[in-house]
Amino acid sequence: MKRFIRTCAFIVSLAFPAISVDAANGKGQVPHTRAFEMPGHEPIGKPSDGSLFDRTVEMTIKETASGYMIFEPDAIHIESGTVVRFVISNLGALDHEFFLGSFSEVAEHKQWMRDHPDMRHDDPNAVTVQSGQSAELIWEFTDILNLEFVCLLPGHREAGMWGVIMVHDHLAPKSEG
Repeated sequence: MKRFIRTCAFIVSLAFPAISVDAANGKGQVPHTRAFEMPGHEPIGKPSDGSLFDRTVEMTIKETASGYMIFEPDAIHIESGTVVRFVISNLGALDHEFFLGSFSEVAEHKQWMRDHPDMRHDDPNAVTVQSGQSAELIWEFTDILNLEFVCLLPGHREAGMWGVIMVHDHLAPKSEG
């Protein structure tokens, strides 16, 4: 009997370091839970307190007669270090989301949403935009990279609801005329 207890205690002692490693690196958690703060995730910037922003990007969500769901614009250039206020207006008949993340995070979260289709976001890098409503997300882009914005409600990305943000170290001046 003592041998059995020692064996069980040994097995449990091996399990605790594995659990603490997963807790430290964010693995095993819901993939969208403040991923921008997790070690090992690509840096996509950080939420802003909303008091100051450098730029406003007005976005529209549309559903077409042919069944597409789209963001306009679907490609955005941003200078690194810029705080951007996104104003997302949903002109469609369905509720949608605006989720901001790295390409790998979006792929991981897409699978999570398939398994949990009723989940709604309450995260600094995501907002739900109900039909006929608008929502805001304010984000500071601190790193030079490309990232994705997307609606991850089941089937929406496949219907065209995604776009790309390209963060640069500088932007070319706008041409006159």
